[in-house]
Amino acid sequence: MIRRIGLVVPVRDDRCRPGRWAGGTRLTDGGTVAIVAAVSLPALQFALPLGSEIRWSDMLATLIATDPLPLCELLDLSVRRPEDLRVRREVTIGAKHQPDLILELDGRRLALIEVKVLAGLGPAQLNGYLAAVPDADRYVVVYPERLVIDVAAQPPWCGLTWEYLLKAHTTSANAWVSTTATAWLAHLDASLPKVGADTVWNALTPGEDFVVAMRARMSWLHGQLNPPVPIDHDLVPSTAGVSWVVRLFADAAVPGYQILVEVEENLPVRDFPKLALPGGQQPLGPSIKVCLRQDGVQTSAGFDWDYLLAVWPTMRDARSDWVRNRAQPKAAHDRQAYKTMVAKGGPPFLGIGFGEAQAKQSKACMFGARLQLQPTVRLADIKATLESLYELIEQMAAVHIETTA
Repeated sequence: MIRRIGLVVPVRDDRCRPGRWAGGTRLTDGGTVAIVAAVSLPALQFALPLGSEIRWSDMLATLIATDPLPLCELLDLSVRRPEDLRVRREVTIGAKHQPDLILELDGRRLALIEVKVLAGLGPAQLNGYLAAVPDADRYVVVYPERLVIDVAAQPPWCGLTWEYLLKAHTTSANAWVSTTATAWLAHLDASLPKVGADTVWNALTPGEDFVVAMRARMSWLHGQLNPPVPIDHDLVPSTAGVSWVVRLFADAAVPGYQILVEVEENLPVRDFPKLALPGGQQPLGPSIKVCLRQDGVQTSAGFDWDYLLAVWPTMRDARSDWVRNRAQPKAAHDRQAYKTMVAKGGPPFLGIGFGEAQAKQSKACMFGARLQLQPTVRLADIKATLESLYELIEQMAAVHIETTA
């Protein structure tokens, strides 16, 4: 079905006399009249491919420069004359920082806008922009509603969905802006996976982007969670940067530790295919790690395995469906500590997680146990499983021992 919008245009053609049809709309007046012409929306999929954030940034800059008023109202920018606003693209700030868009007025920086479509944020990317431009009124990350970029923990940055942003521009008094925004919304809606509570984890459409399909599922899941205080949650890219991870976490009773739950597709990222194809590599199902995490460390050598052993009875009493495969820590000191923990009565499958390599890269390490859901699970059932872990997280967080670290 071709989507159409109405445009009022002047007509000075005698053939468009009363009783005739022009542009699909019947005329009721003669001479020079205003008619509503049925016009197909522009096919923006060629101008705005999902894989080109540069083109999306360019088009957004053009949209704003043509009519700044919708964005000024949306961001509540204090601007008396929006037409005086200046839009700048990829201006180098400092030695290396290039925010996608900067909005300026009379030398004052009103907003920094970082544009995202399929990509995530780079390590410390937003912190770098903030350090380079500390005086802007607004700091905004734009992303698709179905591919969330979670910036809740990075104030003063705020998230703004493309859908919300473009919808504001559909009301523009400028015909080109409103038409383009309407077409852009249609393009976005048609280009990204639609998922919901009844979506089956491994029910991918043949030919769709595998990574995007998995990420859309994680985005939906993240948006459905509302854990009780003191539990928090977020959505982050994996260390490998391909898979996305929904996390639930709460501070543990012992300083420097957290109780952390992570859910992620269990297929190793190196095996992710480009496209979902019949007979090709399929999702294995969500893996849920329930771990004790130590933060602010350069090595996993100081992780307290006695603390992990102390929280195990709480984990054991809460569930019986833990994956029973033996844990295999990689670093020599982690293997030795693991063996000692098992000798003290810990189960051999306790100790999965991330150790020395992760500590060096992200200043954190984590060990615990794992649950594995079936690849045919519905998103609603994954949500219910995570919600069932809220009480376990709180109970684990309350366990206190005198640590050896």
